[in-house]
Amino acid sequence: MLKIERQTKSFLRLEEPTLAGASITERYDLQEFIANSPKQFFAEIGQELFILGKEVKPSETVQDRIDILAIDQEGRAVVIELKRGNDRLQLLQAISYAGMLSKWQPADFLKLLDEERRKELTEKFLQVEEEEDINREQRIILVAEAYDYEALVGAEWLSEKYGVDIICCRILLAKDPQHGVEYLTCTQILPAPELAHQAIPRGPRRPRVQRWTDWDTALSAVENPAIVQYFKRELESGRECYLPGRTLRYRIKGKRRFILWARSTTSAYGWQNARFHGDIEFWRGGISNPESVQPFTKNACLRFLLATEKDLAFFHSAVTRDLTTVEWEEPSSEASVSDEPQSGSETTDETRK
Repeated sequence: MLKIERQTKSFLRLEEPTLAGASITERYDLQEFIANSPKQFFAEIGQELFILGKEVKPSETVQDRIDILAIDQEGRAVVIELKRGNDRLQLLQAISYAGMLSKWQPADFLKLLDEERRKELTEKFLQVEEEEDINREQRIILVAEAYDYEALVGAEWLSEKYGVDIICCRILLAKDPQHGVEYLTCTQILPAPELAHQAIPRGPRRPRVQRWTDWDTALSAVENPAIVQYFKRELESGRECYLPGRTLRYRIKGKRRFILWARSTTSAYGWQNARFHGDIEFWRGGISNPESVQPFTKNACLRFLLATEKDLAFFHSAVTRDLTTVEWEEPSSEASVSDEPQSGSETTDETRK
């Protein structure tokens, strides 16, 4: 790694010690660094993950523990395995953990958290319903200083032929010899980031599960009667909808700007595609849970929760009248999403435009 010396128009090569050479251990240092600053670390590899725990036992029948167990916004469990140097068994270890986790129920994940963290996960982070969507799939993220050829080939084969979601990341430690400051980079090397979002999955896809056959069945599991009545009125009026995701869609000038999920919990989940000036203040000033209004997808979208009749009336007035003339800030190509649901979780796919 090179340090730029602007005054002399030159580079200074930083020292690149190994983690072992710098006395950084997997469990007591690297694991703690990540756990104490997850947002910063995961941003290095373009991930938005919520850490559920460290040293998590995937099964009572084994003594081994998952280095870090996380979950993504679609509710998929993420096994994160850390290694100093390289270890050809790292992939096999992670696969076995993912297999054990596949037998877990959503409640098994939630019980790892205290009440405050559980609320943060379900109300602020997840974009799916925890009772139904947590752990429908499992992912693997390997983090190491180096990889054996066998591990990389095996990960590539599982990913491309069988659709297993595996990411391999290489970490590099650097030290400024002048000031003694240490730096760590984490780079995704498999699949190549430049190709991953364009690749067409070649492995078999898990068939989409049809949860509900009609809207009466879909709404029968919704606890909040205000949400049920609102959805029924909108459906009777001919509102655009998507039954598999239990959502209503709202367009402004032909573009889908808002989506509303009827969740089984007491709050409906609202999503705003694109942004307009002062939108956070607008929503926070009109709904009963202002703290639920949060930016997502690299600040290109908003999410919020609606629980009362007044919340839903405010939402309806906003999306059908008050916001029809605002100027929209279109999301960048990185943050934009597809117009129709694709594979994976129906709920998250609904946000893609």
